[in-house]
Amino acid sequence: MKKTALVLLLSSLLAAPLTSCDQKAPSPSSSEEAVTEQAAETVSETEFEAEESTETETEEVTEPQYFSELVYPDTMTEKEKSCTCYRDVTITHPDKASKIGVYYASYETSKTFRELLAMEDSIRELKIYDEELDTTYLAHIILPPDYDENKKYPIFFMNDAQYWFNRIPEIWALINDGETEPFITVTLGNDYDSDGYSDDARFVKFVLDQEKLLDFITNDLMKLVSLNYKTDSSRSVFFGHSLSGLFAHYALCNSDKYEDQPFASYVIGSPALWTYHFAKPGGFDISLIPDQHAFEREFDYFERNETMDKNVFICAGGDEHYEFPAPDLATIPEDSQALFDRLASHGVNAEIMIYEGKNHMNYVGDMFLEYLKKTFPAGDVSENQTQEE
Repeated sequence: MKKTALVLLLSSLLAAPLTSCDQKAPSPSSSEEAVTEQAAETVSETEFEAEESTETETEEVTEPQYFSELVYPDTMTEKEKSCTCYRDVTITHPDKASKIGVYYASYETSKTFRELLAMEDSIRELKIYDEELDTTYLAHIILPPDYDENKKYPIFFMNDAQYWFNRIPEIWALINDGETEPFITVTLGNDYDSDGYSDDARFVKFVLDQEKLLDFITNDLMKLVSLNYKTDSSRSVFFGHSLSGLFAHYALCNSDKYEDQPFASYVIGSPALWTYHFAKPGGFDISLIPDQHAFEREFDYFERNETMDKNVFICAGGDEHYEFPAPDLATIPEDSQALFDRLASHGVNAEIMIYEGKNHMNYVGDMFLEYLKKTFPAGDVSENQTQEE
């Protein structure tokens, strides 16, 4: 993001805070998965305070600054446009994030926080509103080192980002260390003051509202990104995990319904496909799902199309298991294998990797690094990524 002085100048000339579009929902609940991920990165608060004490004593708490430099797609409504804007990077400043809601990632006591601060100039923070879902989302556009606005870059899109944003520094470092070619990372999560954490909220978003969410990502968010940055959709990747992995499968199998094709590849991580048809005790109301087994037909994609021109990578931990009684329910690794077999039977360019000895979450960091180095190999600069005259 731009330096503070520039942000203040722009904010005085351009758009003011758009408080009329803020969504006030209950504070996000702490999930077991989020705690696991944060614990892996967290260092002691005492250690952090010792290193940062001088800066903390002098830092002034400020409200986040809002401003607009955006070109908006015609697919967005006027309300969506007026409620969508850049703001200074709150994700690296918990004092600013706390002004607009719950700071969902405790980076202030972690190595990740300090690494994000070091790369802050490469981060663009975007508040984006969807009228159909009546939801304000928080997106981040992470530019590669030595970003050149005259070149095209593929995108690695990270959905459900509150669980994976702590991986951004190591992903960015791949490019910085020359282990991959440059690419743009785009993340999507709910804004701080709306519930993007709880399983109930994620069930609604990724299952009951999946058509609306895919409309938003395809027609609004990715069009907005492509209008404001030069992107190479022919090499771009969609990533989702767990309930978002379930949604990644839905997005893949319904991509043919859209004129725009922002993604060429899909990473389907530990898809919680059981959610469609199995009601665990105290779980989701699956009676609200119109067709609980449409996923087994790939949402009739191959009734509408003879072939699927996408690359698919399916992954799961070999030791994934359920924390509730489900003796006859296929495990996530088994569902992942069945999904691969179905896609392969239709000739889809699909791969599968089951990470033996790993559980639902702890294989993902290594998977990111392996997949990105393979997908965006160092020195592989496409024709689309050359300097434009």
